[in-house]
Amino acid sequence: MNNAVMKIDPAEPGQQIAPLRRYPFDQMGVGDSILIDDFRLAQSARVSAINFIKRHELGWKFGIRKMDNGWRIFRIN
Repeated sequence: MNNAVMKIDPAEPGQQIAPLRRYPFDQMGVGDSILIDDFRLAQSARVSAINFIKRHELGWKFGIRKMDNGWRIFRIN
């Protein structure tokens, strides 16, 4: 993130704050994937996928593959 100045907006009464999720693992179906162009970020996403599976006690699996334009994290099952 740049060193830009950010404007802070006050919260509205009754406003719900959604949980912060960096990766959309909960929305991915079998065969779906996300593309990440940096290897270190892709490795971080892979670890996040593993932690997501453990945290939610799912029987899912994710895989990572090198593509021409970056790295893809696939939901395998």
